[in-house]
Amino acid sequence: MTIENNVEAVTIRPLRAEDGEIAGEIFFDAVHHGTGEHYTHEQRTAWAGASPNPSGWRNRLVDVDGFMAELNGTPAGFMTIDASGYIDLAFVRPGALGMGVGWLLYRAIEARAEQLGVACLTTEASRKARPFFERQGWTVEREQRVVKRGVSLTNFRMTKWLSSLKD
Repeated sequence: MTIENNVEAVTIRPLRAEDGEIAGEIFFDAVHHGTGEHYTHEQRTAWAGASPNPSGWRNRLVDVDGFMAELNGTPAGFMTIDASGYIDLAFVRPGALGMGVGWLLYRAIEARAEQLGVACLTTEASRKARPFFERQGWTVEREQRVVKRGVSLTNFRMTKWLSSLKD
């Protein structure tokens, strides 16, 4: 799936195990440079570490279902889904926001959920991601506090029923 405008072209492809290192870099960039208005420096460091750790992600995507978005051939975001419909990882580089990367990833995830026969999607969205998911028709079930490396962060348990599979 590809969308093009005057300058950028976004391509969505299946996520591969060998994408682990670049996914780690995207994760770090998204957390540290994309969530500053929602989380303190201490919270971002607890969440993603003090520096990128791509080698720590080397095996993170083995047997993980999801998609990678490339913007003009460069990885710009990724999203995962499991067999129950849980979206665990959903990250886009801050420099790629507003270019359709997240939206295209999400469309691919919904299509995959339907292939899996999933009736309800779930996630634990950050303060940054919550509005994105709400624009896709998701609802907040509850606000949560999670502790990462001894630091409390707020996220939101969210759900979305897929209309074609709800009944």
